[in-house]
Amino acid sequence: MAERPTKLVDLLVVGAGPAGAMAAATAARGGLGVWLVDKRQLPRHKPCGGGMPLPVQEELRDLVPEAVVDTRVRWMRHSWRFQQAAEASVDPPGTAPEQARALWMVQRPRFDHALVQAAAAAGARVLEGHAFQALERGGDGVTVTLRCPGASGEPRCLQVRARHVIGADGAAAGVAACVGLRPDPRVALAIELEVPHQWDPADPLLRPDLLHLDYGVLRRGYAWLFPKADHLNIGAGLFHGRERDVRRDPRARQRIRAAIDATAAALGIEPGSEVYERARLVTDAGQPTHSLTSYYRPEDVADTPIVDPTPGPVPGGGGFGALTRKGLEPDRITETIHSRMPTPDEIDTLALPAGEPVMILERCTYTADGRCVEFARGVHAASRFAWTYSFTIPD
Repeated sequence: MAERPTKLVDLLVVGAGPAGAMAAATAARGGLGVWLVDKRQLPRHKPCGGGMPLPVQEELRDLVPEAVVDTRVRWMRHSWRFQQAAEASVDPPGTAPEQARALWMVQRPRFDHALVQAAAAAGARVLEGHAFQALERGGDGVTVTLRCPGASGEPRCLQVRARHVIGADGAAAGVAACVGLRPDPRVALAIELEVPHQWDPADPLLRPDLLHLDYGVLRRGYAWLFPKADHLNIGAGLFHGRERDVRRDPRARQRIRAAIDATAAALGIEPGSEVYERARLVTDAGQPTHSLTSYYRPEDVADTPIVDPTPGPVPGGGGFGALTRKGLEPDRITETIHSRMPTPDEIDTLALPAGEPVMILERCTYTADGRCVEFARGVHAASRFAWTYSFTIPD
């Protein structure tokens, strides 16, 4: 049963992606009463390479903090089946250094949530977990029915009255369908893979300032590789298939995954390699402070205490001690630290209060000859953890 309609609001925006969040922020800054709703809990993952075209940046500079930009791409490499490659600057020839620009590379969960937070800061009311169901037009506006969880966990319906509605709900396009727009939409399909990566200054093809686009590996589509701060985003998209909605094509996913594998192989990446995973949750006085997950090559940790499923620290000097006894003594470490808003699973695991961010520590451990013997990722509750570093100031 639906609840009684709310009081009339100026604008209801359905969909809290970049388009919806930008619309909500702009309207709220203009003095309108705005509600922004999304069917998912925020922040949420969105399959997307995360490349930001140059003209869009000008619209976002007052909304998105620099912290959401992973890398800045200044070069693009175009190829046909990984041959006949052409690498060119994103700036026209002769551009002065002070006028040079770059493509932003972002991670969509962080980027999208920054826009939502900007809309909320401007005065928009944000409702998460509220899925669009239907709308009915009336004399003074529109009544929209939203499906959301009730206090007891059972679903309930909320009706919102608004003078205007913006449908920014993406490919699902529930709002558009309700008003007779796009009755038979053409829907594309894309799949992405995120591969942890440590940058090698000597590698000419895998660089944080270079993206790759290939147009021949997938008929009626293309493949990409976008560099991020600590990983590579490798993906492919199919625009046209046997069905107008490519998602209904039984071969589409197989073709896209094959294109991703081919792209990775052409650039010397092995995304399908098996790894051994050891995960643990660290607590202090019964309260979780952080989770830590380490990944190893199976051959590096076979017959060591690292593969013991017993929870807790690895006996005999920890993981580094076990690696040393295997002849893989750790010699140096590279760590990357950044912050973001937590995923729903992280909120549950760390028992985080509403609005608390997490700090992410990603560590690559190498032997003296440069072999990576451990990749570790820690997710830390920001209010319960701190790092202190001491080091000698270099000459």
